[in-house]
Amino acid sequence: MISNLITKYLNNQATEKEVELVFEWIAASDANKKEFIALKKTWVLTSIESETKEKDWQSIQNKIKSRKSFNYTTWLKYAAVIIIFITLGKISWSSINNKPKQENSIVLEVENIKEAINLNTNKQNILDVAGKVIAEHNNNEIVYKNEATTKTVIYHTLNIPLGKTFKVKLSDGTTVHLNSGTTFKYPKQFHKKGNRLVYLEGEAFFEVEKDATRPFIVNIADVDVKVLGTKFNVNAYSNNATYSCVLVEGSVTVSHTNNNSLLTPNQKASWTKTDKPFKLEEVNTDLYTSWTKGELILDSAHFSEITKKLERAFNVKIINNNEVLELQEFSGTINFKTSSLENILDLLKFDTYFEYTIKDNQIIISSN
Repeated sequence: MISNLITKYLNNQATEKEVELVFEWIAASDANKKEFIALKKTWVLTSIESETKEKDWQSIQNKIKSRKSFNYTTWLKYAAVIIIFITLGKISWSSINNKPKQENSIVLEVENIKEAINLNTNKQNILDVAGKVIAEHNNNEIVYKNEATTKTVIYHTLNIPLGKTFKVKLSDGTTVHLNSGTTFKYPKQFHKKGNRLVYLEGEAFFEVEKDATRPFIVNIADVDVKVLGTKFNVNAYSNNATYSCVLVEGSVTVSHTNNNSLLTPNQKASWTKTDKPFKLEEVNTDLYTSWTKGELILDSAHFSEITKKLERAFNVKIINNNEVLELQEFSGTINFKTSSLENILDLLKFDTYFEYTIKDNQIIISSN
């Protein structure tokens, strides 16, 4: 019976009662818990090879049915290299997701208009002062009408709170993905002549519509990222020590006063607030752009790097008092759109064990 329940649970097909039975079995003994951890990780890893998944999973079921001891440490060793986070059952392992959350709206500010617009509905029209529709808001995206102006440029500003992401299609056809905790300032309509100038604090992935006569410039404090048409990611949170620009496609120039650097695809330029010589290096761009798909790809990432990203993704504060944990490195993929923060922490601690408590909006990791 338990083998069938675990099969249904890992495939997200179990009922609420069946999920409860699985958790009861796990809690019945440490041996059951260790066995389940190893089996779940093996199931995830074997799912990578779809051709052999059914055969391998049948083997796992046979192990459960036989109830014989088996060597799960080898599985854990490989699972520690590739951590793939999947959505668990309908019941969370604690009440963090059941707590009422305060309204945390995405806000659109319009230049020369005092009252901001809360984008807290699924669909709405964005109007100018004359009542003309200039953009449409649909779920997590605003699309502006494709038009330019010969008049003075009027700026709009999007404020994306922690725990949310958003997308905006600008009036020139450029698409911008905005990460949580980001402020993005841009023209309602770009001018027909001159640069297409926008301002960023936070993180954004740009897919710039090509226009050779009007260069696209992203201003980050006193650094400009200049392009004609390309795809790139900018990370410029004000509380980060280092800013970066990662080029996926095309070419960009990062500049500060007389210091200019040209990036080619798969290159990253990084700099600090006080040190403007740009450091260039070859990188795997997926590590920097996967957030647009609701994922965080980790490659030997330290725990502090992971927690900083989780704090923004889930709008929480994580306090780590475990020095040993900080020395560990993690690799794999976290899907923060389909998994709860608690699920992610529980899976992380399978590889490097730690204890944590939840108090209000804080996750406190205790020292061992």
